[in-house]
This record gives sequence, structure tokens and C-alpha cells, in this order.
Amino acid sequence: MLCSNPTFERSLFVGAHLDDIELAAAGTAARLVRAGALVRFLVMSTSAYTAYDGSRCREADVAVAEGKEAATTLGVKELDILRFPAKDVENHSTVVEAINKVVDDFRPTMVFTHWPFDTHRSHANTALATIAAGRYYNSIVMYEPITPAGRSYVGFRPQLYVNIDDTVELKLRALRQHQSEYEKYGGEKWIEGVEARSRYRGYEMGARYGEAFEISRMEALM
Repeated sequence: MLCSNPTFERSLFVGAHLDDIELAAAGTAARLVRAGALVRFLVMSTSAYTAYDGSRCREADVAVAEGKEAATTLGVKELDILRFPAKDVENHSTVVEAINKVVDDFRPTMVFTHWPFDTHRSHANTALATIAAGRYYNSIVMYEPITPAGRSYVGFRPQLYVNIDDTVELKLRALRQHQSEYEKYGGEKWIEGVEARSRYRGYEMGARYGEAFEISRMEALM
């Protein structure tokens, strides 16, 4: 056994875009790496996109380079980047099967993915496609949405808390690797907002810093 908790021994984190995983779960991922778990990131797009007015908001080569640096910061060695459109990741068979291929190759004991009520459609569709692709796997938990994820009309229900006291600095350092997003969303104000959310979730669980997840389903290994 690599990780002391067999439920998390092989953990797959799925994100629609490069920086999504870090925003929601970088502290957890880094903690699992330190515990000896096998951790793999799967990102559905290169994250390049153009705004409605034709302005180019993010370039693929920049986003990919930033994502690789962020994963390295967290100690994550396996990073798969697919090429679905950043604004239009869909919940259909092509997307489900792309995730299915990685899931069946990695055979995770735990899958982390987006929350299906996130108002960013690529996030919501990634969540639904991941749940479909992981239909034969017993443990799937979902990220808490945080800016720039969409605000929802449904309340997020935190059910699983992870203490990230020892890895919060790695989380924030990994986010800073996404320099294009860092500049777009306010620099250190963005980082401070993410840290504040981690402080709040930590307070709820009796720690200094935490990350929270909603459970789709979970197998407890005794």
C-alpha cells in the first residue's frame, strides 16, 4: 500500500481547464502526493479561448506551460491535457469516453471532479461526464466552485473536509504559476480570496486551512 488511506491511494483529479484543479483541490492533491498516493491530473482543454468580442483571452501554449509548472509545484508527475474547446466541453459520448479511457487506465480509488451545479457550463458538463465515465468506480467527490467558476442557483453542500495546513502554501504557489489567470483576476487579491475560502473551510473543520468537497458517492475501506 502506497498511501496510508487506501480510499485515496490512486487519486484522479479532473478539471475542465488548467487552473481549475489548483483552485479547488491543490492542497489536497499536494497532501496526497506527500502521503505516497498516486496522483494524476486530467484536464479537458488547453484552456485557450476567445471572448464574444473577438479578443483572445488565453493562449494554449501559455496555459499549458503554466499548468505543467503548477503540477510540478504540487509534486504531480502525471498530467493529461485533452483538446476539447475550453468554452464548450460537452456532456456527450465523445467526452465521456475520453475520460473513460484515462479512468480505466489509471483505475482510481478516488475521483475528484467539478460540481454539476456550477454555472460555468464546461465545469458542469465535465462533472456529469466524469460521473458517467466513473460509473463502475465507487468513490467520486466534487469540487467547491470558487472564482472564476460560476456562481450557482443551488447551494454547495460541503461533506468531505481535508486539512491542508501543511500544503496551503503549495496551493497558493501553484496558483501563482498560472500567471495569465493571476493577472486577469486581480493578482494577489485573487490569491487572498482563495486563501480566505481555505481559512473558512479550515475553521469549520477545526483546522487553520481546509478544502471542502461534496460527495457523489464514496466507498469506505475498513
